[in-house]
Amino acid sequence: MPLVDVIVKMQSDGVSIDVELLKEMSVGLNNKINTIQKDLYELIGHEFNIRSSKQLSEVLFSELKLKSVKKTATGFSTDATSLDSIKRSLDTGNDENADPRSYEVIDNILEFRELSKLKSTYVYVLPQLVNQYTGRVHTSYRQTGSSTGRVSSNDPNVQNIPVRTELGRQVRSAFIAKGHPSTILISADYSQIELRVLAHLSQDASLINAFNNDEDIHASTSSLVYDVPISEVTPDMRRIAKVLNFGILYGLTPFGISQQTNLSPEQGKEFISIFFNNYPGIKDYIDKTINFCQQNGYVESLKGRRRYLPEINSSNRIARQAAERAAINMPIQGTAADTIKISMINIQDQIDKNIISSKMILQVHDELVFESNVDELKLLETIITENMTQAIELDVPLKIDMKIGDNWGNMRSLIDTIS
Repeated sequence: MPLVDVIVKMQSDGVSIDVELLKEMSVGLNNKINTIQKDLYELIGHEFNIRSSKQLSEVLFSELKLKSVKKTATGFSTDATSLDSIKRSLDTGNDENADPRSYEVIDNILEFRELSKLKSTYVYVLPQLVNQYTGRVHTSYRQTGSSTGRVSSNDPNVQNIPVRTELGRQVRSAFIAKGHPSTILISADYSQIELRVLAHLSQDASLINAFNNDEDIHASTSSLVYDVPISEVTPDMRRIAKVLNFGILYGLTPFGISQQTNLSPEQGKEFISIFFNNYPGIKDYIDKTINFCQQNGYVESLKGRRRYLPEINSSNRIARQAAERAAINMPIQGTAADTIKISMINIQDQIDKNIISSKMILQVHDELVFESNVDELKLLETIITENMTQAIELDVPLKIDMKIGDNWGNMRSLIDTIS
């Protein structure tokens, strides 16, 4: 309940949008989408409905002779995960009968979908959501929108704007500080909070030590798994370790590892075994959590948020395994969600007590975005730092990355990392 007033204020304050930038983006996206469509028609030799799963399936699996990776009730799957798996098979030469055009076709399809989704979900829609009286967009936040306690949003859903793609950053660039240069945006993002919560819950000595020594956690895992010094960890080794670190939170299987890396399921199984040998506390946490859920029918976050999972004792293997994955993840993600909610309450309380005009305008998973007057920036920075890093007590430090800029997509580091 204490968060309700904070969310109401965020919704009421809203965020400024650069409508002209979005209009320019819309024109550019239309041109790109049309070009990709024409390229696909030329590659295949005829027109077809790219948005039709049935017609796309016919092109991929009948005309290009690709191996399917998943079957649905209506035919072979053409979802993004399946297409990524097919691409990896082509990379490793496991689909020798595939048409030479296949790789380029799949790339074009994935890009077509990404551009179309961005255009329809954000670039076209955001200008229509600008309130005619305030000139700002007022997203709606829901506390009960997810089973783990994470805040969700709609109209627009700011949680789903891509972070790592150039186009996603362009969309974020349309969220601006109104009145710049006298106002500026400041973002504060928890650094690897779910892995830090896992370290606390699992009490794994290696994981706790890595965080307390301020090590690069993915490089640290890679060093253990590959049995090499951290200084000899390569970017490829670190990438696989990152898949392992985050995948464990979601019950990643050997097959899941093979889908996200170039490793075979057998190698994935070996990596998981090595991972748990080096982090025995994590394996113990997983076993104890599943056992607790089987006995009690629920799991809970550090702050007592519960998720009931009656399927944990189901005779249906698929339902049971899904419940086990949810049981492993919920205390971690739920605690992270509780932490940022506590931060939001305490930060808004300090903003009110100091009678400053800076506003908390966006919440996206582990990130908070503020619109600040430049002359209030130093005070706001202190308020954010103190309240986010002290929101909850863990056996490892909570850290945040802070950035500033005149728009959300192009921000520079305020300080490297504050602890």
